[in-house]
Amino acid sequence: MALAVGEQPKKLRILIVDDEPDVHSVTRLSLRGLKFREREVELLSAHSGKEAVDIMRGDPGIAVILLDVVMETDSAGLDACRAIRTELANPTARIMLRTGQPGQAPERQTIDNYDIDGYLPKAELTSNRLYSAVRAALKSWMELVELERYRRYLGIIHERALALHSYDPLASTLARILEAAIEICPTSLGVLALDTVEHDGGPRRYFSHLASGATGAGASALAEEIRARIDRDPRARSASRPQAHSGGVLIPLKVHRELGSGWLFLADAEADDLARTALTLLAGHAGNALYSAVAEKVLAGAGEMVDSIAI
Repeated sequence: MALAVGEQPKKLRILIVDDEPDVHSVTRLSLRGLKFREREVELLSAHSGKEAVDIMRGDPGIAVILLDVVMETDSAGLDACRAIRTELANPTARIMLRTGQPGQAPERQTIDNYDIDGYLPKAELTSNRLYSAVRAALKSWMELVELERYRRYLGIIHERALALHSYDPLASTLARILEAAIEICPTSLGVLALDTVEHDGGPRRYFSHLASGATGAGASALAEEIRARIDRDPRARSASRPQAHSGGVLIPLKVHRELGSGWLFLADAEADDLARTALTLLAGHAGNALYSAVAEKVLAGAGEMVDSIAI
C-alpha cells in the first residue's frame, strides 16, 4: 500500500523473486540482521514473475526487488520489470536483476533496455556483495521517497498559501492553516491558538481545533486541556521552531511586527526533520497571511485611506 503524505515506513520491505527455493533460503541468510536507519527489513517471497507483479500491485511501497530472469518463461523477470515500471507506473522500487544465465539477459543490453537499478550475476554474487548492493538500493529508495514527500509538502504549502487572503474572516484563514499542518503531519487532533489585536487595539484570542478521533464535547475538552497545558509552559510559548511537546508536535506562529503570536499543536504526531522543515515553511507563510489580515483590520479601524494589504 502506498505511503500517505506524512507517513514513515516502519519496516523496509524487500521482495525476493526466484523459482528456486534454495535461492530464497540463501538470500534470507545473507540479509539476516540487515537494518537501515534503525528500521527493520522484512523479506517477502515470490516464485514467478507474475506473482511478483501481483504482489507489487497490492503493495507498491516495497523498496527493493531481487528479480531472477528465467522463471516460468525465459524472460519472465524482464517482463515483470517492464510491467512494474509501465503497467503499475512504479518508478521508485529499486529493481536488482539476478541471473544465473547472463547470456539470456546480457548486462549492457539489459541496462540499456530496461529500467533496472543493478545487475547481479549469480555466479559472481557473494553474500557480502549482495548485502552491500541491497543496502545501497535501500538508501537510494529512501532518498527517492523523501524527495517525493518534500515535493508533496511543498505542493500542500503552495496550494494553501494561494488560498489565504487578507479579506477572508480570520477564523477561516486559521482553519486553512490548521488543515495544511494536519495534511503535512497526520494526527487525530490539531489545535491552534492565536493572540492578536482588534481594530481598536484591544486583545483578541482565536482558538480552534480539528479532530478525526474524538468528536464533539470530548474533542473540545481535550483541546482545552492542551491549551491550558501549553499556556502554563513558558518554554513552549517562547519556542521559535517546531518541537516535541506533550506527546505531539508544537509549531510556533509569529505575526510580523508583533501583531500577534500563537501556536499549532498536533497531538500524537511524530515529525521527522523533513516534516519539521515543511511545518516551519508553513508557519512562515501563515505569519505573512496573518499579518496582512490583522494589519488590514487595524488600519481599517484607524480610518486610514488604505483598504487592503496584499499578501
